[in-house]
Amino acid sequence: MALVDELASFVSAADYSQLSESAREQAKIRKLDALGCAIGALGAPVTNTIAAQNEDFGGSPRCILIGGGRTAPDRATFYNSALVRFLDFNDSYLAKGETCHPSDNLAAVLAACEYAGRNGKDFLTSLAVAYQVQCRLSDVAPVRAKGFDHTTQGAYAVAAGVAKALHLDQEKIANAIAIAGTAYNALRVTRTGALSNWKGLAYPNTAMGATHAAFLAMRGITGPREVFEGNKGFMDAITGPFTIDWSKENMEKIAQTVVKRYNAEIHSQATIEGALELTSRQSTSRLSMWLTTSSAAVKREKSSPYALKRKPTIACRTSWQ
Repeated sequence: MALVDELASFVSAADYSQLSESAREQAKIRKLDALGCAIGALGAPVTNTIAAQNEDFGGSPRCILIGGGRTAPDRATFYNSALVRFLDFNDSYLAKGETCHPSDNLAAVLAACEYAGRNGKDFLTSLAVAYQVQCRLSDVAPVRAKGFDHTTQGAYAVAAGVAKALHLDQEKIANAIAIAGTAYNALRVTRTGALSNWKGLAYPNTAMGATHAAFLAMRGITGPREVFEGNKGFMDAITGPFTIDWSKENMEKIAQTVVKRYNAEIHSQATIEGALELTSRQSTSRLSMWLTTSSAAVKREKSSPYALKRKPTIACRTSWQ
């Protein structure tokens, strides 16, 4: 059995009853957090540009646009996902060699559930599936060091979550994942050097494409079944060998993601919390504090003009007058 078929079997068998109470609660929190991020991004120039393109291109009004309007599922996915991502305030998952934002999957799952008339349990199950796939691939198959973006694992996650929401059979789920995984291997240059609008739109674009792939699979389009282990496949071309036993996977990774309290890099959340707590306790007029952090937390892309030249013990100094 091809690895994509093993993954498809996991997706097909996933059921709301398998989610722990903690995972259910955290899935609801991630949904609300992502929607809050999206609402906060309404009216931003970049998302307005996408809205204008949707208006120009049109589309069957099958799915809602956050803030008003309707369009086709893939276009709704792009716009709504851009809203979730724009403020860079949505959740994060920290793997050893990768960092990702799994709520980037929400818009695609939402659009597929609306298209197919699914209920809340279907939505939470499909979302948890997408989280599990992205986080587990980030754990065992990081791509950052090879020059590829974390949206690469996201292609598999979106396709899995959307296919689940559409209630595709195992064969079509495998084809959806195979198409998306083959087609969307993005470069990490998106997040190095001088940043562009594309930093916030890279995952929405992947989500739109992987959603489109799932709908093609729904209609019978097939994809390369050795997308993981085959000649010039994911392992051969990018990651090297890895293993996941999907028959032993659950859907609990969603509870291991982190919601941001502060609109800053995820690695900095505890530092900011500590600094603010110290300032609230400080009775003097001036506080100077050395903040110590791990080299992993402050590491930048080597090609970036902001790259650190050495591995620091002390990351920064902060003073309040």
